[in-house]
Amino acid sequence: MGMKRFLLALALVLAVPAIAGAQQDPGSPNPAMHQQMRANMQQMMKLHQQFRAQVLAALTPAHKQLYASVVGSLAVAASPDPRAAVKQLDGALSPGEKSAILNADAQFMSSMKSLREQMMANHPWPKPSGSPWPKRSHGAHGTRTPDAGAILLGMAGGHGGMRMGGWRGGMGHPQR
Repeated sequence: MGMKRFLLALALVLAVPAIAGAQQDPGSPNPAMHQQMRANMQQMMKLHQQFRAQVLAALTPAHKQLYASVVGSLAVAASPDPRAAVKQLDGALSPGEKSAILNADAQFMSSMKSLREQMMANHPWPKPSGSPWPKRSHGAHGTRTPDAGAILLGMAGGHGGMRMGGWRGGMGHPQR
């Protein structure tokens, strides 16, 4: 019995400083950091809402209806064809609509990039000088020019259509 109590006491003596140290770790999020992260997320959501509003405002009522129809058809299709949907949307859009969508996308992407860079610059945790992970190369996907139909389709899918600074996911955004 004495040995069990000794081991329990030893475990407590060793655990309490470790727990206290973990709570005071300078790299752990504190209330101010949580508040900043919440503010950053709200800013991202605001940028997304502005982007979505700009894109939808660029469409004529007839093209909004076509957009809804195309997205709905993809959602219920047994074998959806997102490439054909992008072509259908792109073929229907006027040059002015395409230009407005591409401009809204470029503005959104630039704003998200700036926000990400600001967040990284203000990040309180130490950054290692070398990473065990190789740098990510974007290759052909990082340099391609998006088209308005693909932007529309990407906006419609997944996570409420949220595009987090470069993500063009959703309903099978076609990769070229």
